[in-house]
Amino acid sequence: MKIRNSIKAVIIDNTKLLTVKMKGEDGKEYYTLPGGKQKPDELMLEALKREVGEETGLEVEPKSILFIGESFKEETHRIEFMFICTVKGELDKKELHYDEDQIGTQWLSIDNILHEELYPVAMRNIIKQYFLGKNNEIYLGKMD
Repeated sequence: MKIRNSIKAVIIDNTKLLTVKMKGEDGKEYYTLPGGKQKPDELMLEALKREVGEETGLEVEPKSILFIGESFKEETHRIEFMFICTVKGELDKKELHYDEDQIGTQWLSIDNILHEELYPVAMRNIIKQYFLGKNNEIYLGKMD
């Protein structure tokens, strides 16, 4: 089994969370946080900025880590690092490189986040609690 780091951004603007809109194999739409795979020669924050830029066209500034979680899919043990980020500006649209199943980006209302198709499910409540100014556990363990 291989281990892979995944670096994601939690970007909040007023009462909205920026997400990546995906289309599953069954045609059903769902959401994930922008970000992705860290390359072997990249620092985490470099990977985060690159991935968010490719998926959203935004330049971000990572501020702090919100939480860490782990998951297992097929032959991969994924460790996910979720960073609070602010938007610094927009990148050249030529920098956009959507992931295979990505169909766009979407701002979701944090008021309704517990009922959105945002994955992994465990982070919905963590993001809501952060928005409300409450503390959370940094290490979540296994996330489905």
